[in-house]
Amino acid sequence: MRPLDGIRVLDLTRVVAGPMATRILADQGAEVIKIEPPEGDLSRTFPPHSPGDMNPYFCQQNAGKRFCSVDLTAEGASQLLLDLAATCDVVVENFRPGVMAKYGLGADVLLRRQPGLVYCSITGFGQTGPWAGRRAYAPAGHLVSGLLEYDARKTDRPARQPALVLGDAVTAMLAAASINALLVQSLRTGVGGHLDVCMIESLVYMQEWVAVELAGGWVGTNNGACDQSPVLQLPDGRVWGIAGNPVTWFEYLPPLMNRPDLLTDPRFADPLTREAHRADLVQLIAEWAGSFDTFGEFLTVLEAGSPFAAAELRSIDDLAATDFAAHRQLFATTDAGFDVPARPALADGIGTTGHVAARGADNREVFAEILGLAASQLDALEASGVLISA
Repeated sequence: MRPLDGIRVLDLTRVVAGPMATRILADQGAEVIKIEPPEGDLSRTFPPHSPGDMNPYFCQQNAGKRFCSVDLTAEGASQLLLDLAATCDVVVENFRPGVMAKYGLGADVLLRRQPGLVYCSITGFGQTGPWAGRRAYAPAGHLVSGLLEYDARKTDRPARQPALVLGDAVTAMLAAASINALLVQSLRTGVGGHLDVCMIESLVYMQEWVAVELAGGWVGTNNGACDQSPVLQLPDGRVWGIAGNPVTWFEYLPPLMNRPDLLTDPRFADPLTREAHRADLVQLIAEWAGSFDTFGEFLTVLEAGSPFAAAELRSIDDLAATDFAAHRQLFATTDAGFDVPARPALADGIGTTGHVAARGADNREVFAEILGLAASQLDALEASGVLISA
């Protein structure tokens, strides 16, 4: 028994935020039926390419789903999806507001037919309000949500985008969590509802210092901020890091480093002067860390004598080669041969099946199994252009 066994999800999403949210549900055991347009999910076009419209990116966001392709502009397509939705517990879409309604698949229509349905709409700026119609990608969300401004102000450097689409990822995770909450409500009361999941709200929710900022901010060193934890460039080129603010926890360092002279060094006499000479302090820590032959030796000494934590800088490839990754079974191999993150949490019944397939590969099986369509009816739907396959 998997946590979401028996839950069927109609997945009308594409690219990142929506597909990642429904991938989480699939990992938890839900039957997720992904509906793609005739040209397929845009992420199928991302490099590197391999046969069957496959690539590592698409596989990561969509592993474990069933793959159908429907041309919503074709006559009869909307009714086909209405019939399919009637068998589902959850519908997830990430189009602009109004697009689903144009095809007769809006939340109001489906919820009138199925009061217990959980209908989740994922957008950048929400379904309502003055910004609802704006196009939204993660970089826009990062800019408007306060995330980049806060980072730039606290680190005293120009605002810059992260390399990852944090907005999409956090939106996906909060969407999946909210869908599960409404599923519990639906099972208890028979009433589901419409989830309006907004990237901007998700990005605001993830920032742990929002309440402090709204209360007037924090003057001086923010001891809990990640940027206060230094990344150490060791003399021999190794890159390690410590989690913790050496300005605040300075008292632990001289004994660990066997440098009692630092206790009387005027540069480190009090927090304000230590902050002014942070670069000198970090350089001294890096030189001390460089005296250890292995990271393990450094970690043992550091954690035994201080509240600091530490880690080595690793790439994903480096991490995948560790005993930690093997023990946790951190990655799973998909049908296409690409390795992807295995699951959102370690527990019995949670994790991807690894099933991926080309556009429309599961069309006939899904619509025959769920709607009871005969082979002749499926032939007709293919001939009329409603059902598409690669």
